[in-house]
Amino acid sequence: MKKVAHLIIYIILLALVACNKGRTVAPLPHSGDTPYQLDSILNIHAKEPERALRMLDSALMLGNISEYRHEFIRAKIYNLSFTNQDLDSAIQICTALLKHDSVRDDPAEQENVITMLIAANRYKEDFEQYLYWASRKADICRLRGEEVELLRTEAEIGLTMTRLGQVEEGFRKLDKAINALDEPGSVDRMDALTIAVKRKINALNDLQRYDEIIPLAQRTLNRLEHYEKHAQDYAEDSYRLSRNVNPERRHHYLDFARAQAWGFLAHAYAEMDEKAEAHKYLELFDNSIYGKTFNARQMIASTQIALGIYDEPLATFKEMEQNLAGDTLNEDYALILLNRAKIARNKGHLAEALDYQTRYSSLSKQLSEELHKSEAHNYAARYHAKEQQLIIQEQQAETRLYLGLGIAGIILAVLAIAFACYASYQKSVVTEKNRFLAKMINGVQVSKQSAPRSPQKFKENAEFFAIIDNYIRKERLYANQNLQRQDICDHFGIGRHSLNDLLSEHTDGLTFPQYINDIRVQEALILLQDSPERTLTDIAAEVGFTPANLREQFKRKYGMTPVEYRQNL
Repeated sequence: MKKVAHLIIYIILLALVACNKGRTVAPLPHSGDTPYQLDSILNIHAKEPERALRMLDSALMLGNISEYRHEFIRAKIYNLSFTNQDLDSAIQICTALLKHDSVRDDPAEQENVITMLIAANRYKEDFEQYLYWASRKADICRLRGEEVELLRTEAEIGLTMTRLGQVEEGFRKLDKAINALDEPGSVDRMDALTIAVKRKINALNDLQRYDEIIPLAQRTLNRLEHYEKHAQDYAEDSYRLSRNVNPERRHHYLDFARAQAWGFLAHAYAEMDEKAEAHKYLELFDNSIYGKTFNARQMIASTQIALGIYDEPLATFKEMEQNLAGDTLNEDYALILLNRAKIARNKGHLAEALDYQTRYSSLSKQLSEELHKSEAHNYAARYHAKEQQLIIQEQQAETRLYLGLGIAGIILAVLAIAFACYASYQKSVVTEKNRFLAKMINGVQVSKQSAPRSPQKFKENAEFFAIIDNYIRKERLYANQNLQRQDICDHFGIGRHSLNDLLSEHTDGLTFPQYINDIRVQEALILLQDSPERTLTDIAAEVGFTPANLREQFKRKYGMTPVEYRQNL
């Protein structure tokens, strides 16, 4: 009877916890989704942010990710929308995450969060905040000894300083970063070089110093050419580019970097009125894979106008305007008006040019006034965020009500079943007693059978945990990415709480996912030592990780990435 009573109390407590959680589980977005694993969310978050957010909330409810990781990825998704409202939300989340226990004492997590703050403020063109967070990141890179990431960040700081009026100091930082990065031997260093060169070109374009852009862009092309001829001499230490990943991805990366350099050269030559050279590089740009994308057509529009090519940029501006969906109070629409004025003037349509120029001037003045109202904008953003929060809370309260009613019905049904089971149990007990008495009366000696040894009796004994641990390792269960706690419980005939108690006592308090990840990292370490010929992708798959998860977990446990560990063997 006590067991049944405990079962009923446990069910009621679970129901109460479910009612008070206040979170709703969105309907499954797609029948083909895996059970909301982190990789599934990250694979779609750039193209389908709304669906990714729904999957993210469901992953939290199902316990597949932590509360901290949930907020981190939410900020990452908001960062990709490029709207001020979502960027403000991303900044608000990241600022709060910096105070989280998972971040405060972990420089690597601090760097991840600050990198998102840098991106959000860059998209908002808030250069003061951009400079502040970039400087914070540079300090962390120095602390962690991340030379290449530090130089990449110093280039970002250099560009920002030029836009804040500190031109000479900004260019000194840019030149220092570029010169330090321009040497072979590392894919990550080459990638950082292309970014640093791009940042200096951005600054030179702002100042209309076009002749200085040409040797810089050529510098990028020379490094890419050297890599293609001597790829085997470059250490595979970049998450962007590696021989261990799909070769098609490397091809697209090189195409993108080379096309951007061609675009910079075409623009510089066009502005210097060297049209033959400009057309040569424009043709190379147009024939690249990147050159056929919408982002590329936006980038090259001003070059086309300078060369007297008008139909293509006008089509691009039309598509840009359609994407703005009526939102004309922004810098993008102002740029569209200005370029349309240039085209109309060059074509001799002076009345049309005057109309566009007048609208551009009016919008620029309005945007300038909006910039001076940034404090009011921030207040409005906070108010909107609070308003959204209240709406969500109301929806959650309504959902809790319906959920509570549903759970109450389930509890009543469970209680009815429990009482029926209890009555049946009592009847079986009485029957068993009667049988025993009958045997006694008939003089039958009843031998008491010893009960099988229950795992519960030695759950606190290291012997039982060693059996479980040996089974998981010997049968390589950890290699299954879908391994669940219940699989182990079912095999050994124990409950989830018993397994949790064993883990708490014999693994220094690790949860089941943390314990399995710990085994995976240990096995990966052995493979890294014993199989230098194997790729990181193969090793990750063999131990049940994705390459990204292997990098993150390995660095968390041993303080360095798998690549860094191999280099130091």
